Amino acid sequence: MHENVAREKIREYFTHRLSESNSMLHRAEYMLDVIGAGATAVSDRDWHDAWINSNEWKNLEDDIEEIHTEGRTRPPVGATVKTQFATSWPYQARALFKRQHLAYWRDPTYLLSKLSLNIIGGLFIGFTFFKSKNTLQGSQDKLFVRLCFP
Repeated sequence: MHENVAREKIREYFTHRLSESNSMLHRAEYMLDVIGAGATAVSDRDWHDAWINSNEWKNLEDDIEEIHTEGRTRPPVGATVKTQFATSWPYQARALFKRQHLAYWRDPTYLLSKLSLNIIGGLFIGFTFFKSKNTLQGSQDKLFVRLCFP
């Protein structure tokens, strides 16, 4: 509905300022011809000057000035947010956690490859030091594993 009103206002604006009516042409071609961007690429007037000298421009300027005047009479809006961010840290963490896990859920190939990598890596490291001796070297190996993978 709003587009039709705007379209008709534009058409009315240009029709009132033309000496001849080209209502038989296609609307898009008509608008291009009117502003000098059509096939002929000529215009008999400067449309910027025509707009500045029109009643519509004056009405629009009056409306904008009225909005500014009304806005200046109201008190300024105070800032209500006292933090640097729009939401709290726990809310952001929860949202990121949900988003990341949704991405994991949507990509099962990635999820299964990560799972298998962790299982195989854990088994490899676990069996590397399986049944290690209780000697000085065996104790150092066990400590190394414990410090590398807490």
